[in-house]
Amino acid sequence: MPSSFKIGKIAGIEIGVHWSWIFIFALITWSFADGILNEFYPEWSTGQRWAVGVIVAGIFFASILLHELSHSLVAKARGIPVKGITLFVFGGVSNLGREAQSAGEEFQIAIVGPATSLVIGAVFAILWAALRGPAPEAAAIAGYLAFINGIIAAFNMLPGFPLDGGRVFRSIVWARNRNLLQATRIASRTGEFVAYGLMAAGAIQFFFNPVGGIWMFLIGLFLRNASAASYEQLVLQTTLQGLSARELASSDYVPVPPDMTVVHLVSELMLAGRGRCYPVVAGEELLGLVTLTDVQRLEREQWPTTSVFRAMTPFERLRTVAPQEEALKVLQLMGEADVNQVPVVDGRRLLGIVSRADILRLIQVRRAVAAEG
Repeated sequence: MPSSFKIGKIAGIEIGVHWSWIFIFALITWSFADGILNEFYPEWSTGQRWAVGVIVAGIFFASILLHELSHSLVAKARGIPVKGITLFVFGGVSNLGREAQSAGEEFQIAIVGPATSLVIGAVFAILWAALRGPAPEAAAIAGYLAFINGIIAAFNMLPGFPLDGGRVFRSIVWARNRNLLQATRIASRTGEFVAYGLMAAGAIQFFFNPVGGIWMFLIGLFLRNASAASYEQLVLQTTLQGLSARELASSDYVPVPPDMTVVHLVSELMLAGRGRCYPVVAGEELLGLVTLTDVQRLEREQWPTTSVFRAMTPFERLRTVAPQEEALKVLQLMGEADVNQVPVVDGRRLLGIVSRADILRLIQVRRAVAAEG
């Protein structure tokens, strides 16, 4: 996740904190110090309340980290590489190297998070019971932490993908129909319904508790977007998995010689609907690509006297890939470089062009087939 900073490693897993988590840390500290403690322990000094507020926020931070760490450790035990954990405004996320390979594996990885939160909550509940007599102030803090960890467990078990409960639900559907893509589609749609329910509850709560209502609405909005994005991501991975750049590349392009004028390119090829991107070649050697964007950089009066060689993006500045490159990495390269096409080359010899439009069409076909299934 971008805009995060690393704070260390646990069991070889990098731990990162997104900048948005600072907001949550401050909100919990403030709400506890200026709200709960101020109401129940008015005799405490301001310094005492804020110190305890920071401690509570720190323990909450550790609870969320343990929740995510449990996912990661189970995943590692199942042979799934874990790239890291990032804590952010709505909780945390474990960056796994791949999806679970079976419904049972998915279930185990998903269920351990809420189970960990329940165990943490139970520990604090025991502390609350033990400290009520000798240390009622500490008991109150323990009770609050028991309650909040119980809420974390309950919220994460909502059947809204990609929450833990949504993943548990997906694993059950997956075990029944043996189709991961279809199970994800069902879990994703269920997640969207749950999200709309949270958004509606937030809108109603706003009239009684504006801050709580806005917060719940934002959580629902986040969940709705995450549900749709998770399904789209799996469709993408499923569609492109096992494909190489060579298999994905299209040979349906029109090569042009370097001495062709831009006006000829526009009038004879672009306006005739022959495409927006043309490889400039000499023999079998790729010299560069000339696109509609390149043409638009020129004044119209220059078109008759400018060759495509002068207008093109030269080979040295192109993002190219080898024929054996994974299709998913090609799409990632397109996003990073903000380009719509990537030439597939063997040295300087052009083998084909992978375009974003071709990938999107492939994904749409796959989604339509999945929907029919």
